[in-house]
Amino acid sequence: MSGYTYGNPAGDYQSTYATGNPAYPVYPPPPIPMYANNQSFASPYGMPTPQMPSYENYLAPSYGGNQTSGNPYGYGHGNDYQSLPPPGGQISSPMLNQPPQQYGDFGNSQYQQPYPQATASSLSGGLYPNIQSPATQSNYAGGATAPSYQPQQQPFYPEEQPSISLASLEHYQGTIFPVSNFNIDADCQALVQAMKGAGTNERALIDIIVNRSNAQRQQIKHQYKSMYGIDLVQQISGETSGNFKETISALFDTPANFDAWSIHQALTASKEGTLREILLTRTNSEIRGIVESYKRTFNKDLEKEISKHVRGTDFKRILISAVQANRDELSPQQIQQARQMGIESVIDRNRALQDADALYKAGAGKIGTDEKTFNAIFAQRNYYQLRAIFEEYQKKHRKDIAKVIQSEFSGDIKDAYLVLITCIRDRPSFFAERIHKAV
Repeated sequence: MSGYTYGNPAGDYQSTYATGNPAYPVYPPPPIPMYANNQSFASPYGMPTPQMPSYENYLAPSYGGNQTSGNPYGYGHGNDYQSLPPPGGQISSPMLNQPPQQYGDFGNSQYQQPYPQATASSLSGGLYPNIQSPATQSNYAGGATAPSYQPQQQPFYPEEQPSISLASLEHYQGTIFPVSNFNIDADCQALVQAMKGAGTNERALIDIIVNRSNAQRQQIKHQYKSMYGIDLVQQISGETSGNFKETISALFDTPANFDAWSIHQALTASKEGTLREILLTRTNSEIRGIVESYKRTFNKDLEKEISKHVRGTDFKRILISAVQANRDELSPQQIQQARQMGIESVIDRNRALQDADALYKAGAGKIGTDEKTFNAIFAQRNYYQLRAIFEEYQKKHRKDIAKVIQSEFSGDIKDAYLVLITCIRDRPSFFAERIHKAV
């Protein structure tokens, strides 16, 4: 049986980056916290991806049917910001005050919490205010067949709890939420009935499993074993096969464990695209959860494994920086300030201009490239601040930062910076393109 496929077997992950302004003319969201215990893991990574065209001069394709006039995305700088509502203002969104999203969509949620192994103190500054636009789940680039995936056990799974760190500020939300009238015993009984006798009612399995959050699935898994003395995932694996079996196994694991497993496969098979999409887009708390899960699952230090397996000094450096989980993310106080006064109130424009000048002097403004300066800024600044840096660079030096990266770097490190730039500018379109190419 084939397992998940991750990355590109040749390691030449190629995403599409176009010239022009981003698809969203207003201030787009940075990478958003993508998973917590309350969020459902809707679909696994690892869908095979055809070879993608080069970055340069590529516009988002038409996907068939009646298409709206699509703006290119990737290069270019945005126009005016869209500030958050003024103090006392109302946010127009049909999804406000709704239950939290699942893991599968990057949209925002009022309910965010750490991994099971994370503490509340580890979350300070780890969440961003969600400003605009929808998002979709990443699919890693296609490649060689990976070994069958085995979910890892967790000692406990705290219940979903509301958090004051995030408000539901985006226009679009995830599509699957934790079931409000969750009846764990009824779900377990329905799963037993779905696998009773000859054959399996796969429709019933799907209806229950994909309509529960990740935290609810963890509760179902443990309650099922308590009620019937049988491991639910093992029983489902015995009743199913192929991609369906692999998908169910992934859905019953925690996102931190699944990311750790994906990274392990990517390191052993040199699938740099997987490493980029995970380590450069997760929040500090998520990175810490991945590092802990990697150590617990494989008894190896992730940083040492990156040093051992990753080729290319610059690419290795940015990944090692990422696993330190030390990006200067917005604090809860800054998030609250952004809600009341607008995102510009938490951006340091003077520092953004200084960093833009530093990037110019390290690249386009000299012969050769000072790679360490690029690494320090890209790895440490929060995503809103990076967006401001890109704008100041364009404004003062009349050069788009993505085109500068194209001319100053090559190989995996170039792709890493371009992934980060494009996700900051227009994350939904980036991942929509990845999904489109995957299917």
